[in-house]
Amino acid sequence: MNMQAIGKKISALRKERDMTQVDLADKLGVTYQAVSSWERGNSMPDIAKLPDISQVLAVSIDELLDNAKATEIVNNVLSGQEFALIKTDLETLVDVAPILKPSQVNILAKQSNNSKENFSVTGDILVQLAAHMESEGLKEVILQSDNISNSAIVEIACHLDSEDLKEVALHCDKITAEAIVEIACHLDSEDLKEIALHCDKITAEAIVEIACHLDSEDLKEIALHCDKITAEAIVEIACHLDSEDLKEVALHCDKITAEAIVEIACHLDSEDLKEIIKTKLISMKGSDF
Repeated sequence: MNMQAIGKKISALRKERDMTQVDLADKLGVTYQAVSSWERGNSMPDIAKLPDISQVLAVSIDELLDNAKATEIVNNVLSGQEFALIKTDLETLVDVAPILKPSQVNILAKQSNNSKENFSVTGDILVQLAAHMESEGLKEVILQSDNISNSAIVEIACHLDSEDLKEVALHCDKITAEAIVEIACHLDSEDLKEIALHCDKITAEAIVEIACHLDSEDLKEIALHCDKITAEAIVEIACHLDSEDLKEVALHCDKITAEAIVEIACHLDSEDLKEIIKTKLISMKGSDF
């Protein structure tokens, strides 16, 4: 359903009947701000209000929605039909989702393709459904699909709880470092770590970007997982690491420089700094240490 088109229709029908927004609001038992929001296409009336709107404006729900499949779902819901008996497809659900409760969208989305062993859900459909679904239901629909793109994960991340977002990201065969950076702010440290360790090509640049979202222990594990952690990256993430963890990361770097050790020294206990110097600089000639 097109919210803007429905809004214009409500506005036109109201004016044909010489009613103000306040008049319509009073008859429907809502605020005039709600009517204004409908007419501007910013929101949709609650499904329970559709019969009242149809009666006041003297049109059928079918005429109001101008979508046969969506109207069928609405009528089934209004008639009290069990959701288990309502059949729809995801494309139609996208249309009707704005006027359904999140729990109702979850049920219909989950069973819309439950007769198929494998199906693909396009990123576009997921993005459109995400705002109308509860986190658990959205995750289940995604996990039923063959795959999900990195761009879709980034767009729906704000609609998922951390644990659910982690499962979705791990479901993606090729989660990228760039996508991990984009979704990091929506994840708990432990969940972010699992996703980063799942990524075969986590980069030093990405580790720097997500460091502020990680606990010291989790950040250390990711840094140790990265074969190409750089001295520059270690300097950038040093303030997010405890001394012991920073020491392990520094010792993991094959090309830690004297300059980098000077930069991170203020974040290290004396013994940890001494071990790094002994291990990494003992063979460096011309060092100022």
